[in-house]
Amino acid sequence: MHWFAHQWEFATWSLRAARIPPDVDIVHASSVLAHAFAGRGIPCVVTEHQFIRHPEFMPWRGRLQSLYHDIVLAPMVTRSLRRADRIVSVSRHVADAIEADIRRPVRVIHNWVDTQVFRPREGFVRDGDGPLRVLFVGNPSRWKGADVIPVLSSMLGDEVEVHCVGGLRRAFPSDWVRHKNIRVLQSVPPERMLEIYASVDTVLVPTRYEAFGFVALEAMSCGLPVIGFDTTGTAEVCANGETALLVPRDDIDGLAKSIRALADPDLRATMGRAGRERALSCFTEDQGVSAYLSLYGEVLGGRA
Repeated sequence: MHWFAHQWEFATWSLRAARIPPDVDIVHASSVLAHAFAGRGIPCVVTEHQFIRHPEFMPWRGRLQSLYHDIVLAPMVTRSLRRADRIVSVSRHVADAIEADIRRPVRVIHNWVDTQVFRPREGFVRDGDGPLRVLFVGNPSRWKGADVIPVLSSMLGDEVEVHCVGGLRRAFPSDWVRHKNIRVLQSVPPERMLEIYASVDTVLVPTRYEAFGFVALEAMSCGLPVIGFDTTGTAEVCANGETALLVPRDDIDGLAKSIRALADPDLRATMGRAGRERALSCFTEDQGVSAYLSLYGEVLGGRA
């Protein structure tokens, strides 16, 4: 297996001169890189994780990000998707957007998590009764729905503690410290996430768009119910009413109502078990790897 580093995204055209090693049977790349290898006699598979022309994603791009996507990335993405032997998407709604855009069939192979790592911690009991502990994981952007956190904290007061784990891009607003029921960790090592999931009661996923709901899936795999907006990505991963309580986008009152409903430990336990079962039945590594190996066999079997 041969890899190209992520920084090649900024000079993908130069990869067209890169020599494909003679022992390579198939090229599998993102839509940003694949155009450099497609049409060179080796079957090419593209996996699209975040389709930059998805109509539900485009409103959430910043101005500079929009320029970079439209001027730099979009021509490469289009060329890759049009020339690939097979196209894979990590979710159905992203596949639908690609098919509508380029008029080619797209195979859906969902992302997965390691369900042996993200699992309920047997025998772990979080300390104290206290307020309901709600976890938010992600960058503090409006796209990710972070703006609803201080509103919810004010609405719910002593009923909840909202624990926030940040991403890599931005820090949480400094004025959040005035909310006594918000606890902020700007970022944590990946190996600590299981400990953090085990210390909370439910996971808040108020993202307004998601290609694939990774945080929701991690929560379900850990046996935690999900609360969030009923939007693409999150809705595809979760089963609303069974593993999650999802409300219409920007329905903050609905989020507050869902949080209050999950103060019931029996409901949390029931939904948590259902979430774990859904993760094990729909989003495992074995399923994903098996689907890709089957696709590789299909592509290679069609070679002249």
